Amino acid sequence: MIRALASGSLLLVVACSGAPSGGLSLAAQSRLLRSTSPGAPSPSGPGVSPAPGDAAVNWSGQFTGYPGAEWQRAWGYAPEGSFGQAQLSAVADPSAPGGSPVLRVTYGKGSSANSCADCPEPGGGQFYTSLASAGQPALAAASVLYLRYYVKFSAGFDFGRGGKLPGLYGGSPGEASGGHHGQAFSTRYMWRNHPVAGSLSDCSSAVACAEVYLYAPQLSQGYGQDIGGIWNWQGDGSWHMIEQRVDRGNGDITVWYDGVQVLSVTGMFRGAASVPFSGILFSTFFGGHDTSWGPSKDEYAYFGNFAVSSTYIGR
Repeated sequence: MIRALASGSLLLVVACSGAPSGGLSLAAQSRLLRSTSPGAPSPSGPGVSPAPGDAAVNWSGQFTGYPGAEWQRAWGYAPEGSFGQAQLSAVADPSAPGGSPVLRVTYGKGSSANSCADCPEPGGGQFYTSLASAGQPALAAASVLYLRYYVKFSAGFDFGRGGKLPGLYGGSPGEASGGHHGQAFSTRYMWRNHPVAGSLSDCSSAVACAEVYLYAPQLSQGYGQDIGGIWNWQGDGSWHMIEQRVDRGNGDITVWYDGVQVLSVTGMFRGAASVPFSGILFSTFFGGHDTSWGPSKDEYAYFGNFAVSSTYIGR
C-alpha cells in the first residue's frame, strides 16, 4: 500500500512473510516503487545514467595503505569524531568488487556505540572524510550526490536489535549524529530487527530490515528519522552493492540495492540547500547506546569499492 507521510512524501509499504514483499520479486517491487514515487528518477531521467556503470566516477576510494598518510590524503580523512580504529583493519579479499584489500570491521559480542559504558567488548568504528580535502571541491558544492559502496556481512551474521552503516553527510562533523543537531545532515543506513514505516515486515536478527537513518536541520532534537526501504540486509557471506542519491536542494533520497531501486522519497529533509556536502560518514556499530543492541557473538562485516559521483554509478 502507499502511505502518506506528514512531510507530504509517499512511501511504499509492502507487507511480506518469508519471501520479500509477499511473493513479488525485488525487481517487480522496484518497478512498482518507481511508478508510485513521484520524485523518483527514472533510468532515463535527470541525474541517472542510462545503465549502471555508464557514468564517470568522480571519486573512488579503496583501502590500500589503510590507515597510512597516503590513504588519509586520498580519502580526505578528518580525525574529528572518529572512534574504534582498533576494530578497523585492511584485509585481503580476492572476491571483493573493485579489488583487494577491503576494510574489515569487528563488532565484539554485546558491543554497541562508542558511548556504551557497560558493553563487555568494543565494536564497530567511525571516521569522517572531506571531499574538499580529497581534492574534490566541485563534488562538495554539488546539489545532488551519489554514494556507492559494497558491503559483506559474514554468513549467519547476528544483526541483534539494529546498527548503523555509512552514508553521506554535510556540514561539520558531529552535528548530525549521536543525538546532536546543527546546520548539518547525514544519510547513514541502519539495519533493524523490527519494521519501521515503509520497510518490509519480515525483520529479525537473522534477516534485518533496512532504512535510511536521516539527520537534517529541521530535526532539532532527539535522534534520527527512520525512512524504511523495501530490502533486507543479507548476512550471507556475499558482497552486495548499496547506492544512495541525496538531493540536498529539495530533500529527495533514493536508494538502490544490488542495482534495484528499493527506496524513493521526496522532500524528506529541509534546510540543507545552503549546507554543502562534506563527504562520507563512515559509521558502523550496533546501537543504540547499550549492550542490549549487540550481537550474541563476535561479528564481522567488510566494506570496499567506495565511489562518489554527481551521476548514477552502479556496478
